[in-house]
Amino acid sequence: MAVVSGAGLVASIRHLAVFGVAGLTAFAIDAAILSLLVALGADPYLARLVAIGCAMVAGWLINRTWTFRAPGPPRLREFLRYASVASLSASINYVVYALVLMLWANATPFRALVAGSAVATVLSYLGYRLFAFAEVRPPASARPVASNSARSGTE
Repeated sequence: MAVVSGAGLVASIRHLAVFGVAGLTAFAIDAAILSLLVALGADPYLARLVAIGCAMVAGWLINRTWTFRAPGPPRLREFLRYASVASLSASINYVVYALVLMLWANATPFRALVAGSAVATVLSYLGYRLFAFAEVRPPASARPVASNSARSGTE
């Protein structure tokens, strides 16, 4: 049976916390650029596309550097994999949001937003870990280790 050591648990918590900070940072960049462009008179729909693009690039760079610690310089292939996961995640977020509003009589837009964001966060993390950054191994301290009973076969 695999167990996570104390150091591994701390590394896992740090890893997930950094993923959360990366997402919040990308959101802040998205909101700031959107607000700035709209304040300068840009069409809000076009401004949103620019803001999403900038936030996606920022999120990728933050996640590759601090969350997943990808070695070497950024690569286009990696970004395209990241962008595909991010786009799919955004689509799922919207579908869950719409379904909650349609199917739950007392749903507010905020509750639907929370539901969609929760589902999308889990799926995006898994997509980034298993697809976009699949070639990156987590630090050794974050990997499960076999327990003594599992190593000796006495479990």
